[in-house]
Amino acid sequence: MGADVHEERLDERLSDEELELFTQYLHRFANYDVDVFLNLVVGNREHPVYVNFCRAPSPLWDVSDYIRPFADRQAPTSNADINDVG
Repeated sequence: MGADVHEERLDERLSDEELELFTQYLHRFANYDVDVFLNLVVGNREHPVYVNFCRAPSPLWDVSDYIRPFADRQAPTSNADINDVG
């Protein structure tokens, strides 16, 4: 992460509401900002996570190995929406 990234609460798991918003943002990001592929590194500097976004599945994996994000978490508990202004 860059030095200018706000690092408050990075040691906490996302709340259900935060996870719901993150998922909405992730879908929007994938639809509008990923052209062919995008490689990112995120997370703790000592233990980074490498993320690859691409428009085709990797030839190393079967399509059935891919999951919709957070499908194993409980149903959303809020009406949070990325279009909320306040």
